[in-house]
Amino acid sequence: MLKNGVFRRLWCTQTLSSVGDEIRNWAILFWVFAEADQAVFYRTALLFAQMLPVFIMAPLAGTWVDRRDPKKVLQATLVIRALMSFVLAVLIGLEQVPLLLVMLAFTCTVQQFFQPAISKLTVTAVDHEDYGTASSSVKTIDTLISLAGPAIGAFVYQWWGASTSLVADGFCFILGSLCILNLKARRTPLADLSDSAPATSFWMDVLEGFRYILSSPLTKRLFIMLSVMGVCTGAINLLNIYFVVNELHLDQNYLAWASTAGGIGMFGGALGLNLLGARFKNYIHINIWGAGVMTVGLLLLTLSFGSWSMLLSRVVIGIGISLLSITLSTLLMTYVPEHLLGRVGSVFEGGPLATNMVSYVFFGWLYLYTGARLIFGISFMLFCMAFLLALSLQSLISPSRRVHAEQKEFIGHSQ
Repeated sequence: MLKNGVFRRLWCTQTLSSVGDEIRNWAILFWVFAEADQAVFYRTALLFAQMLPVFIMAPLAGTWVDRRDPKKVLQATLVIRALMSFVLAVLIGLEQVPLLLVMLAFTCTVQQFFQPAISKLTVTAVDHEDYGTASSSVKTIDTLISLAGPAIGAFVYQWWGASTSLVADGFCFILGSLCILNLKARRTPLADLSDSAPATSFWMDVLEGFRYILSSPLTKRLFIMLSVMGVCTGAINLLNIYFVVNELHLDQNYLAWASTAGGIGMFGGALGLNLLGARFKNYIHINIWGAGVMTVGLLLLTLSFGSWSMLLSRVVIGIGISLLSITLSTLLMTYVPEHLLGRVGSVFEGGPLATNMVSYVFFGWLYLYTGARLIFGISFMLFCMAFLLALSLQSLISPSRRVHAEQKEFIGHSQ
């Protein structure tokens, strides 16, 4: 895929963006954890600052990108995120935790325009039959970054502090914007470029993304499955650092090692699909396998009582995450009409994050009375339900023509 010049530039831009995100996230996590004296409230507030903009803005951002030139949108998001990284560095130097969380939320809001834009450009850069290979190629480098990101983020934070980490984050975005400066990509179908069009047409476009998801059994079941999984992953994101430090009695740096272990699993899953993709073209089957692997990983995490079992569980969870994310992006690129891809993909991103935030509130309150291990056990039982939903996709495997027929029927009704 890297022989394709347009895809190669997009691949480099996404790589630099992912590196910057890793550096920023680890620096802010360690800094807030220390500055707020390990308070669960500030950990929850940090996650809300990162996730709430995704929940609110993702469907709107996807629709907006569908109506604009994705290259210009991508360039603007990178420049704004770079500037905001420098602002965050200043706020860390001033030790302004509340204001930092507000500005982080703004940065994450701008970030919601990045993925729809780069997804639309990727669709125009590769052939239809190469969508799966393109997705696994991007996921492979993302997992490599997940491997190196925690180590790099922890190293920069420990040696030069959080402010320097945010400055490095900003330069990653600047380099990413330079990669696409002279990008020549095929024009994508646009939903509506007229600024004089009624404002209601924009909101109708937003609703069309939801309507498309609910119109097809495939997208509907995938959306419900991912939303249930969002409850479980929310519990892990919120309480993982407390599980490592307070229940396993390990140093907080083991949190970075746990993330690296997850990256190893994600890399293995992505690389396996990349090498064996020609043999396994049924991405619904792979989606079911991914849900099953993640279920096993959550059980291992719940039963972990030492560093090695905890790290092994994160490897298994990483494999499942990789399989699920690659199959999801491939299925959306394959079956969703190109002019709807931005808004539909954004709704798929926002739905699970909504359940993430519900779990932050509920499990953050429950943690005060129980512990992380019991909550992980509850998450495992919920994930078993998600696995059963994944198995229900089995009925959609043979009639792939039915999926295309449903797609054409939806387009006909829309017109």
